[in-house]
Amino acid sequence: MFSLRSKNTPIRPWHWLGLLVLIVIGDYSTGPFIHSAVLFYLIPVGLAAWSSRSRWPALGVAVIWPFLRLGIVMLWGWPWPKWLTMEDTVVDGILSSGFAMLIWQMRQQAQAIRTLEGLLPMCGFCQKIRTPDGWERVDSYILHHSEARITHTFCPECGRLHYGHLSEGPSAS
Repeated sequence: MFSLRSKNTPIRPWHWLGLLVLIVIGDYSTGPFIHSAVLFYLIPVGLAAWSSRSRWPALGVAVIWPFLRLGIVMLWGWPWPKWLTMEDTVVDGILSSGFAMLIWQMRQQAQAIRTLEGLLPMCGFCQKIRTPDGWERVDSYILHHSEARITHTFCPECGRLHYGHLSEGPSAS
């Protein structure tokens, strides 16, 4: 089953770029008087925003597609006033860039939530976590399944237990 949360079915750049090409071809072939085709351009923008680690691919698609549409309008022979078409191109670019940023932020929040939710089967003795591949140390698991960074230190109790001889005063001998 396809899910945007699944790591089993990644959305690759060629998916949304191919979809963009199909939308451009469909937009050109439907002619200048079907304006609903403009809404389809937001689909590759949203997919690029959701599937990319950076926001730049989505912003690139969001800025490029209005100019592709402008090229299509020129091929049609400017069925509308040029100033109106240019204004529409700028507005489409601004709105689709905002849409791309919104989707990208939603993806960032979904990743943070996914990192924090769920139950982990953990050994009560060695504190390792059971994964489909076997048992894994807690710090390794966190590094592989979240954006968290780990640093090692020790709590005051463990400091006294393991390094107590360093914190005691000089012996009275």
